[in-house]
Amino acid sequence: MKFIKQNKYRVLLSLIYLSGLLSIVLVFTHGISAWWLLAGLLWSKAVQLIGHSIGMHRYFTHNTFKTTVLKEKIMGWTSILLGVGSPIAYARNHRQHHKVADTEEDVHSPHNQNKIIAMLGLWEFRSLKYFMSKGGSSPRDLITNPSIRFIHDHYYKIWIILTVLTLAIDWKITLYLLYLPSFIYHMELGIFVNYIGHTFGYKNFDTTDKTGNNKWVHLWTLGEGLHNNHHAKPWLYNWKVKDDEPIDISAWAIDKFFKV
Repeated sequence: MKFIKQNKYRVLLSLIYLSGLLSIVLVFTHGISAWWLLAGLLWSKAVQLIGHSIGMHRYFTHNTFKTTVLKEKIMGWTSILLGVGSPIAYARNHRQHHKVADTEEDVHSPHNQNKIIAMLGLWEFRSLKYFMSKGGSSPRDLITNPSIRFIHDHYYKIWIILTVLTLAIDWKITLYLLYLPSFIYHMELGIFVNYIGHTFGYKNFDTTDKTGNNKWVHLWTLGEGLHNNHHAKPWLYNWKVKDDEPIDISAWAIDKFFKV
């Protein structure tokens, strides 16, 4: 029990990875319908769009637009399903990432560690002491937000409740609509954003990091692929800066629904 308390994030992450892999294996070995996989992928995209690209990334971390209290809660509570920690934890690490991108202090750069570790998100399994040693400061703007602080303080309890409730209904819901979407998100974040986004692509801006723009990644990740544009101008919620670049789907959703 003491080990679990001291390694709560590692335990959750292990469950996400193991469950995600298991859900794929069962389709090919135990006759589970492939429609469950498709449902998991589609739900993952919805969670990534609202919880990560719009919520965690552009709103909670970079404060790129204003919204209502209700829509802020929608983004915050949806972000739980990513399995990447609370908005407070994410913002702390990501704001620091922008300050030290692709240097030795960057916790997930593919240029200062094994590329497989960076691509598969295995760097997330490192200790809290390791992350704290890389610097960064607590996002006081989020800590003082009661709703976000509640999510942060009860993050793992919420995951336990979601797991128990979905298991009571149907274990396939737990596996394919709770854990698989999070696993897909971790894989896509590692491969498409952290690795490809910091290794390949064209540049519109001369930044100090190794970020590049990848149009196909931008479309597949619903707006996370024009990474050089983002690192050059992190205060913009629309990463499309040139006419020949593809639509930023996250920015479109912000304009249509989230932005005030």
